[in-house]
Parts: sequence; structure tokens; C-alpha cells
Amino acid sequence: VLKQYPTLKQFVLSNVRLTGIRIGAGAYASVEEVAVPGAICAAKKIHEFFLDGEIRIEVTTENFLEECQLMSTLRHPNIVQFLGVAIFPGSRLPAIVMERLLTSLHDLLEPQRPPPRSSKPFIPLSLKCSILHDVACGLAYLHKRSVVHRDLTANNVLLNSGMVAKIADLGVARILPDLAPATLTFAPGASVYMPPEALESKPGEENEGRMSKYDASIDIFSFGVVAMFTISQTFPDKLLAPTYTKDGENPVGRSELERRQEYMTIVNSQLEGKHPLLVEIIEKCLDFPGKRPDVKKVLDLLVEARKEVQDEQISKNKLDLVQALREAHISHQENEKQLQSSLKEQEALKEKNEKSLETIREKRQQILEENQLVQNKDRELTETLEKLRQKEEQLQTSEREKQRVQYSS
Repeated sequence: VLKQYPTLKQFVLSNVRLTGIRIGAGAYASVEEVAVPGAICAAKKIHEFFLDGEIRIEVTTENFLEECQLMSTLRHPNIVQFLGVAIFPGSRLPAIVMERLLTSLHDLLEPQRPPPRSSKPFIPLSLKCSILHDVACGLAYLHKRSVVHRDLTANNVLLNSGMVAKIADLGVARILPDLAPATLTFAPGASVYMPPEALESKPGEENEGRMSKYDASIDIFSFGVVAMFTISQTFPDKLLAPTYTKDGENPVGRSELERRQEYMTIVNSQLEGKHPLLVEIIEKCLDFPGKRPDVKKVLDLLVEARKEVQDEQISKNKLDLVQALREAHISHQENEKQLQSSLKEQEALKEKNEKSLETIREKRQQILEENQLVQNKDRELTETLEKLRQKEEQLQTSEREKQRVQYSS
């Protein structure tokens, strides 16, 4: 391939290694995790099925080369960054190496969980608006360079760890000078994201190689579907799948009004009548081709919508803060009352204890005084007994003296 298409050589990266982790896969290609010196990246590998047969390999290789050449010219914070191509053993076509991101918008809105599936994750409306603004910025960059994406879906919007959105997969993108209408591939992207004009074959065309006529507003319609999905977190797959002709093979485009009404039923239900500007953006994007706004107008409306949502969030935060302050004040007052009550109880207890101590002191003093009286009485009794003993001794002495005198006489 490099010999046949030497322009690919300028994009070839060395020392790229597959880690064995598959990030995702689609009908056309798989995305594998790869390691390059100093970073972990992603590599888009075309399925080998598309390289069978001379015509297939020629068409696939030319499309691959066009994608590489286009992506190599794009530098924008809301476009997935192309790094180069890598050649892996056993692959007949190089893989596109690009920056590795965290997840897709589709998986953020509807995470792939094993049954029983839990409820959908809560995503703040402010974050949803920020993501849509990022996508619109990336789309504005593409349209400014006359690039029409043609396959803008929630799966092709990737998010990094900071929830910054980036448009990916320009495999079917085309350059339209002045973004003017052109006859291009019939329904180039996922049908649910396609406007009716992209689902209508030109009269007289055979089924093989069918073509449709549309312009850059195809991306605006797809953006409207992405916005509807993002706001509602409800993927419109079954509800909005295209109808078919009697033979069951040819998809038939619905009227703009019919599809728009089905979309807006979901959106209005989710927004509960709030944020009319967001509803207006989606309605305008899903309008007739000539009435759809260009991406610059979409961006202007999104800036207003983001401000509206942010102002509402700020107001809500202020109300929450005021409520929190009120609750804190009430709690403080209750705590103060409890503290005062506790202090009074402690004061009363202290007074009671002091009275008890005083009573104990008085009782102790009384006991001491009583003990002193007892001691005094005891001394008096001892003295009295001593006097009686002395008196008895005197009497005995006197008695002995009397007996001695009598005996002498």
C-alpha cells in the first residue's frame, strides 16, 4: 500500500504497539488501544472484509487516504486529534492513530450495563449544554473549512476526562465548496440521524450506487438529533426509524414535520416546559433544509441557552445557599437555646452542689462541735474520777491512821 500510495509515508509512526484492548467496533472498522512512546492512543483499523477484491481494496484505500489527508489538516480542541498511521503485522492497510479519549457521548447518555439495567445516570443540564456547545464549535470549524461531516452521531462525539467533547470519525466527510448542495452518497450515516433529503434517492437512479442531493445542513439536522438525544437521554432508534417501501428494502424519508413532532414530544417531556431556547434550537435544526440555521447561528443560540441554564443554576445555587444559611441560623439558634438551657442547668446544679457542700460543712462543723463537747465531758468525767480516787485514797489513809492509833492505845 505504501508503494502504491507514497503520500501515506509522511503519516507513518514508528514504535506503535497494540495493547490488546478493543475500545469499540462498528460495521466499517474497529478501534484498538495502542501504546506509542510516552502515551496511550487509539487506532482505527479497517475490517479486512473491505479489502477483499481489487475494486474494494482500491476504493477502501482511496477513502482511507482521503481521510488521513483531511484529518492531518485539522487542528481544533473539539476535533479528535489525528497523530498519524501505524502498520501492524497481518494488516493490509495501516491504522489511523489518534488521541485516546474516555468515552463516547452515546455511552455517557446510555451506559452499556448488564441486565437488569439500572436507571440512567443523572447528567446536569449545564453539562449537557457545555457538550453541545463543544460539538457545535467543532462543527463550525469543519464548516468554515468547507468540510461536511455527514455522519455526526452521539457515537462519533467523544469525551475526555474533563468532559470536553470532540468530533470523531471523518471517514465519510466530504469537502463541499461554499457548503453548497451537491449530489452525494444516499444516507451516508446512521439513518436515524439523517434528514429526509438524504434518505431520498434521485429519480431514475438504480438501487446500487444510489445518490441524494443535500448540502451542509445535513450536519445541522444530525446535530439537532444529537441535541435531542443529549437533552432527553432517550435514543430515538425505534420511534424514529425510517419507514420502508412495499418491497421492504428501500427506506422512505418522512416529512420534516412528522419527524420533528416525534422528536419534540420527547424533548418537551424531558424539559418540562422549561428552557424554551433549547427547544427552539432543536426545532430549528430539524426544520426544512432551507430553514435550518447555519452552525454560526446555532452557536449563538447555544451561547444564550448556556447562559440561561447557568443563570438558572446560579439562581438555584443562591436560593440553596440562602436556604442553607437560614437552616444554619435556625440550627445555631436552637443550639444557642440548648446551650443556654444547659448552662442554666449547670448553674442550678452548681448552686445545688454548693448548698449541699454548705450543708455538709455545717453538719461537719456540728459533728466537730459535738465531738468537742464529748471530749470536754470526757475530760470532766476523768477529772471527777481522779478526784474521787484521790478522795478514796485519803479516806483509806485516814482509816489506817485511826486503826494504828487505836492499836497503840
